[in-house]
Amino acid sequence: MLKWLAKQLVKSAEKKSELPGQSYQQQTVDADLDNVLSELKKSFGNTSDLVRRRLIIGMGAKGALVVYLENMVDKKIINEGIIAKLQEAPEDTIENPKLLAYSVLATPRIKVTTDFNKVVECILHGDTAIFVAGSDRAIIAGTVGYEKRSIQQPETEVNIEGPREALIESLGINITMIRRRLKNRNLRFEEITLGTRTSSTISVAYLQGITDPGILKEVKRRLETIDVDAITSLETLHEYISDSPMSVFPTVLKSERPESITSCLLEGRVAILLDGYPWAITVPATFAQFMQAGDDYYQNFYFATFVRWIRYISFIITLTLPSLYVALITHHWEMLPTDLALTIAGSREGTPFPVIVEALGMELTFELLREAGVRLPKAVGQAVSIVGALVIGQQAVEAGLISPGMVIVVAFTGIASFTLPRYPASIPVRLLRFPLMLATSQFGLPGLVAGVMMIWGYMTHLTSFGIPYLAPFTPSQSKDFKDTIFRYPYWAMTRRPQSVPDIDTKRIGSLPPKGESRADE
Repeated sequence: MLKWLAKQLVKSAEKKSELPGQSYQQQTVDADLDNVLSELKKSFGNTSDLVRRRLIIGMGAKGALVVYLENMVDKKIINEGIIAKLQEAPEDTIENPKLLAYSVLATPRIKVTTDFNKVVECILHGDTAIFVAGSDRAIIAGTVGYEKRSIQQPETEVNIEGPREALIESLGINITMIRRRLKNRNLRFEEITLGTRTSSTISVAYLQGITDPGILKEVKRRLETIDVDAITSLETLHEYISDSPMSVFPTVLKSERPESITSCLLEGRVAILLDGYPWAITVPATFAQFMQAGDDYYQNFYFATFVRWIRYISFIITLTLPSLYVALITHHWEMLPTDLALTIAGSREGTPFPVIVEALGMELTFELLREAGVRLPKAVGQAVSIVGALVIGQQAVEAGLISPGMVIVVAFTGIASFTLPRYPASIPVRLLRFPLMLATSQFGLPGLVAGVMMIWGYMTHLTSFGIPYLAPFTPSQSKDFKDTIFRYPYWAMTRRPQSVPDIDTKRIGSLPPKGESRADE
């Protein structure tokens, strides 16, 4: 029994010593610089961008080795803050790496380690390693300074009003943009390294004192259990940490706008940022979030509420309109007004294909043109998609292959899908309307109703980190309607969403208009 307990303790200790997502074995730094060079060659091979510069510290005969990746560092910091300082180091600091690191070097970040594998990992992230002859400790100096894209306007989440900044591929700059908007001492950023091959840096952001500890713990647990060789995008994380990885509906919210991420943090959600990726995801996410846009909070609340209703109606139209048209034309002519039925029947005279074939063909053509417009260069993409749709639709009608009514239905459906403010929200309806059309072509309106009810039932079953996906609609939480189907005035939204567990439920700092009382509920 004692032997078994001892083995379990050893296994537990080994597991804790491993980095998240990868096996890890500690290797001690060698005191001989020649051996260090040999180990570096084993780790990096003959790569041409690895700089290994030997120099003499101070006025003595003590040798040192400075190692970094050439295009990953700020050379000014290396030349002025490391090499120049080492050459002028006082004699009493040469024998003590810690004293040399903290009293001589002038870099933003400094740490000392005896783990050679940790040194290699830091070099890959853009830091500089300093090895001193005769010492089994290495100094790691923060010198990250590679070229990065400048901050630009958002290209996907376009707003009429509001800030004109979008996240970029630099994790440090993204964190700065969020912290600049949320100057709060309780804002936390915790780093996790994932990917056995890429060693990608993940930053988990949250507001201590607002974010529910249970949700935060669950986010960290799911991230730390990921064991994969490469993390190249947040979609990879989404598929690993999602409650329902096979779901067609997105259960995490992606955003490229720092103010959108800040708003989610203030609601008690958790944000996940990936170094080298210009987006962030926030969890838990609900369906109502995908119907919200940044402009809702920069415009009059009456108009914002009106636009939100348009979005929900557009979602329903995008999902059901082609199927409804197929059901009416195939099975339920008697439900149409006589004049409308005669007009549609006259326009379909001579059309060689059944209505379901027309619908599927036109929808697939529209999707083809949409993807062509996205993938082509901007100068020609928009023209190709618009002109292509007009030309193909007109020629198909003139040739008698497609009825004019079907062209109108497909065009109206496509326009409705463009009103959805977040691109991932349109993906499920674009996919699900095809099986709905097939069901209605066989069973008519009962097939459409059954299909919609199945989709609704599936959505009620979905969760995002334990939070119902359709909250606050089901389960009903009427107090949260203030910022879902409606957009109440700021002074009336006195509490954070009930659908997201948090510690501090009350918003503080807003005042009602002069002469009116605050609506507490």
